[in-house]
Amino acid sequence: MASAGSDVAQLASKLYEACLNQFDSEHLFYQNDLRGLNVIPDGDIPLLLNCTQSLVDQKFFRLLQDKSDRLAWKVVPREDAEKLRSLSADESLVYSVIQSTGRTGIWVRSIQMRTNLHKSILDRSLKSLEGKNYIKTIHNVKYPSRKMYMLAGLAPSEEITGGAWFTDGVLDANFINSVGGFIEYTVSRKSWYEVPTAERGRAKRLKTATGKADVKSEQPEKAYLPFPADYKGYPTVESITAAVNESGITPVRMWEQSVVQLLEMLSYDKKLVALNDGRNYRALKNPEAVKASQARKPAAEGDEAEAAKHLVKNGMTEAPCGQCPVFRLCSPGGAVSPETCEYFDPWLSNGLGF
Repeated sequence: MASAGSDVAQLASKLYEACLNQFDSEHLFYQNDLRGLNVIPDGDIPLLLNCTQSLVDQKFFRLLQDKSDRLAWKVVPREDAEKLRSLSADESLVYSVIQSTGRTGIWVRSIQMRTNLHKSILDRSLKSLEGKNYIKTIHNVKYPSRKMYMLAGLAPSEEITGGAWFTDGVLDANFINSVGGFIEYTVSRKSWYEVPTAERGRAKRLKTATGKADVKSEQPEKAYLPFPADYKGYPTVESITAAVNESGITPVRMWEQSVVQLLEMLSYDKKLVALNDGRNYRALKNPEAVKASQARKPAAEGDEAEAAKHLVKNGMTEAPCGQCPVFRLCSPGGAVSPETCEYFDPWLSNGLGF
């Protein structure tokens, strides 16, 4: 019996090494896959099952069930197996559930539903695992009030963190505007071409501090035209992403998925136009217009309110004449006349901003 047990242990060790060396860590092994490794003599199924059970007991294999309800095994790295062997039964169960969710993490209430552990036991297991630095809490931008866990050695997916545009779970508007402005200008430079001009600078007479006239040459403004409709050089998503990363404007490397999100936002804001099903983009403004719009400071709330006073949306409805009850009696030189109207002059000065 001891000999049979040692044979199983040796074959199990060889089977584990063969799985590690010939397949990646995410591969699912079925019975025929393990027999095909030619480790078990004559493909003996009972002996193979004894070896797999030995590896499961030692935490080197994890028993799984695929979508078609077939049993399969997955290799567990040595360091993870050592972690699992040091855990209690409850901790091992909680760890396995968290591990199965990968980079998406899992809500603490979902852990309780899948493990069916009492809340006090679950809390104690989670606290122990977190204290050993086996798991960590993560912040989900979609569900900020939920407490979620994932393995400590994994980085959360963009679905959880919100991607490059979120900092500590908060949308970074300044960062988005900075990168968006750079992308719009970069795309604009490849969407418009400068028109060569032979016009000389115009002479402008200036009065100096001494009272003498001085002449200053003014350079004509640059003129741009868009490339023709059949132009093939509009920037692609790949080239835009490369330009962003090479510019040093971002502290981290940007991926195409994040850049595509920003390109779609700029298209929605009528700054860019997607071409060829989103493979290429062109800008609606020329480079000089883009620079001018980006240099313009946004108006403060008080400035906007002051400017709104001088805007006339509809002359007939906002002018006092349009809503005057004695409009038909009003005539120049009459008892009711524009010259004597006490409402007309204030409205006109307010509209013109005098």
